[in-house]
Amino acid sequence: MTRPNERYEQEMASNSNEADVVVVGGGVAGLSTAVNAAHLGLSVILVEKGAACGGTSRKASAGMLIPNNYYQREHGIPDPKQDFIRFLARVGRPLLYNPDAEFYGLPEWEFDLIETYYDNAAKAIEHLDAIGALRTIPQPAWSSYNEVAEDASPFARGIWPRREDGSVGNGADFVDDMVAAAQRLGVVVRTRQRVADVLLDAEDRVVGVIAEGADGARERFRARKGVVFATGGFTHNAELTRQYLNGMYIGGCTALTSEGDFVPLAQALGIPLINMHAAFGAPVVLEQSLARDPDLVSSFTTPGDSILTVNKYGDRVGNEKATYNDRTTQHFRWEPVKAEYPNFLVFPVWDQRNTDLYHRVIRPGMESAGNFIPAADGDWRYVVKADTLEELADGLRARLAAVADATGGIELADDFVEHLRASIERYNGFARDGFDADFRRGGMAIEHHMHGPQAPDNQSENKTMFPLAEQGPYYATILVPGAIDTKGGPRVNRRLQVLGSRGKPVPGLYGLGNCVASASGQAYWSGGSTFGPYIAFGYVAAHSLAEEPDHGEPVRSILED
Repeated sequence: MTRPNERYEQEMASNSNEADVVVVGGGVAGLSTAVNAAHLGLSVILVEKGAACGGTSRKASAGMLIPNNYYQREHGIPDPKQDFIRFLARVGRPLLYNPDAEFYGLPEWEFDLIETYYDNAAKAIEHLDAIGALRTIPQPAWSSYNEVAEDASPFARGIWPRREDGSVGNGADFVDDMVAAAQRLGVVVRTRQRVADVLLDAEDRVVGVIAEGADGARERFRARKGVVFATGGFTHNAELTRQYLNGMYIGGCTALTSEGDFVPLAQALGIPLINMHAAFGAPVVLEQSLARDPDLVSSFTTPGDSILTVNKYGDRVGNEKATYNDRTTQHFRWEPVKAEYPNFLVFPVWDQRNTDLYHRVIRPGMESAGNFIPAADGDWRYVVKADTLEELADGLRARLAAVADATGGIELADDFVEHLRASIERYNGFARDGFDADFRRGGMAIEHHMHGPQAPDNQSENKTMFPLAEQGPYYATILVPGAIDTKGGPRVNRRLQVLGSRGKPVPGLYGLGNCVASASGQAYWSGGSTFGPYIAFGYVAAHSLAEEPDHGEPVRSILED
């Protein structure tokens, strides 16, 4: 009888699926790790579930929040470390934050990761530029998403990919540049491979994975020094979202391959999972999300000025220009008397002028902002158009009836039109005055920046507001809470080692990106709050792996044996 370790040794010897490092996932976190590890002289195999690398990263704007970056330093803009940590602690954990407490009131592991992020982000991005892996361009006008006293440097942290012609790039440019760099450095990229199991040596160290191809065939990939999981969250895993998110998010703009593949493997290894209830939020168009459109992009900005958003009662729900994660929280207001979430579905309403001025791409560089107003020749399937507010409500009611099974049967109130008309009248008064007395729309610099250019006929100091027309046609769509991705999973330490049940590193196992627990608390800190940290963490993980000794041969897997 063949012993398990003999079987694994025979199978591994029969192919070349062996390297110093195996990286699972080809988005920003995995590519950053792979490129840096290869540049350090390590052999790397990158295993990607999708048909090509990129995943959610390819769809992103690819802004990178880089504290104390080269632009800030060259222009004398200070960004002190402790101020930066206090800022992230203040917005991420406002109820725990204490400027006089150890770790500013944060859990120690969160403080450690934030400090690691600050210490490595600038040198990580500059290193990628120096080795020809990624061209970058600063966007100093991009400001922080919250204006709090702790933020000593609210501008100039934003860095974007730069195209060859010098223009601002996006996620596709980032992925293409990084994949090209990885291949130049000798990284072996294997696509259409879903990792389904983990290999252990005789000392229970992680030394590889088993991946399943599109045809169901399984391959083993051995890692002499370590395995890095960078597989994304579980936004598109219905079972996990029901279990952990309580139905609060209906899909999201993350790649459809984000199904929480790391979750059952971590559980099988006995690794605790935390923050599993949490997600980076951005509203999505309900019908498009239910259709599982792979090209769906969340509503990262509410387009235009003659537009407002109401709930099923026709009442305005909040600041339409709030940043996307904060705007998502508007959906979750609980009404105890009626035992309902009155804002779970919301309805942006706008006029013809707004359509003409703010359709599709608001301005160059905002192609990934998720504008739900199509161009004239665009896809109008998810927009209701009507000559009157009464007809608009009828159209929305028909749409809601068609998706009732997915929304718990939410309907418009009988007096929706009456309330909507009053909401428009009140909003129009604020727009004429240039001040939103209800929700302070246009009160932060980031709102004006993401709004885009001021309309020629809008002479207000608050360019984000303009009265809706008294006559139709009117337009509306249906928004629901969506996830950029979930952000729960195992904890990791400063070296990006996954921590086991006793808080000790699992030998040979590393994690970063949305498949591990985020240190961001309730916040999305600012534009680039995923790309920035994950580039830093990939740099750190690569250097940590370079210090690992070679581990033993695989003798068993965690699920098969």
